[in-house]
Amino acid sequence: MDNIDSSKGLNDFVPIQDWFNEMHAKNTSQKVRTVLKNKGESGISLTNNVPYGYKKDETDKNKWVIDEPSSKVVKEIYNLFIQGHGTFEIARMLTERNIMTPAEYFASIGRTFPTRLQTFKHQWNATTVASILDRQEYIGDTVNFKYTVRSYKDKTKVALPKENWQIFKNTHEAIIDEYTWNIAQQLRNNRKKPTRSGKKSIFSGLLFCYDCGKKLYFQSPVNNLKSKDHYRCSSYKKNTSLCTSHWITDEVLQSLVLENIQKVISYMKDYEDLFIKQQLDKNSKEEAKELYQNKKELEKAKNRIIEIDKLFQHIYEDNISGKLTDERFRNLSFNYDKEQQELKIKIEQLSKQINTTEKKTVDLAQFINNVKKYTEITELTPEILNELIEKVLVHQAEKINGKKVQEIDIYYRGVGIISFPVSFDDMKIAIEKMLNKRKTA
Repeated sequence: MDNIDSSKGLNDFVPIQDWFNEMHAKNTSQKVRTVLKNKGESGISLTNNVPYGYKKDETDKNKWVIDEPSSKVVKEIYNLFIQGHGTFEIARMLTERNIMTPAEYFASIGRTFPTRLQTFKHQWNATTVASILDRQEYIGDTVNFKYTVRSYKDKTKVALPKENWQIFKNTHEAIIDEYTWNIAQQLRNNRKKPTRSGKKSIFSGLLFCYDCGKKLYFQSPVNNLKSKDHYRCSSYKKNTSLCTSHWITDEVLQSLVLENIQKVISYMKDYEDLFIKQQLDKNSKEEAKELYQNKKELEKAKNRIIEIDKLFQHIYEDNISGKLTDERFRNLSFNYDKEQQELKIKIEQLSKQINTTEKKTVDLAQFINNVKKYTEITELTPEILNELIEKVLVHQAEKINGKKVQEIDIYYRGVGIISFPVSFDDMKIAIEKMLNKRKTA
């Protein structure tokens, strides 16, 4: 406390001075928050700790560049995860290979890190691996306003909901491509614990019930050796009145999916141009119209925000000069502010819709590249499934003419269901005949 000698007793001004000191601290905190808010909204990262895999540019402290040694480990973590390894398993593998943890690596190059060094060397844990898998910054984006503090008195860090985050695309070089990152996020959201037998399904996070949309649970019987590994609807498992079982064995499912992927690879190998044309033609007119309309609406909303800023400046000047009453100024300010907030939400929604539509072309190219990696597949692996397939919908089995029939719908990443006209072999023959006719004509 300033200029107060407590040995001589406290005077009547102490409470007032306390109040002034508190107001000063509060005012300073508000100024700091305003500076950080303006900085964050401009797209400059608010974090002082550059993520593992990056380092600050020597010529520009606000710019991140890739740190080669640590970025290789980040890529390895994503590759292992998409291959079907869990976070605990990846942590164990990195530990066994004596790879330095982020804290150890930063200490070795003289960088500070918020986490203390562990007692045992190279001791990775699942939490560290999970945090690397969850960071959107690895695809080249800056993500601000993920955290805040309770108040200027309480500096406890509080996580903010995702809708409060502000994301700025392509602000630095990506370590992980967006296609791979999206696969990792889907797997993270649909992760499932191993069964009591210790087995894990290669379809983890990919299977859903056709009728109710819920996940299909993998079950590997421990006691009943005659029973096969199988899947059934999670709704049915909880309450048999909610849905039907949609029971299917792992063996049958793998056979159906493998056969379909083999057809896709063969189709792409022989008729890539035809496949691309079919995908681009799919709803292309409607999507082009929607894209044009959304871009038009986005531009209109942005221009209106600029217009509101100018109008606000005018009414402020009119209020200062006495041309506009305080009450009228407050009403207009409230209405303009409300409209501007609504426009910001609209801009965010339109931007997401435009990005989703434009990303389809990118996803198609990525899917084609991924298919080309596999010239011939004889056995399914988690890596193949996660790279090529977005989800599989399992129908309830039916009896048709005394035979059990069960359908599955396979949605491939970026392209959806791939249908083969008539039958695959018939289509090949039909196209070959058409080409022969052109040659003889």
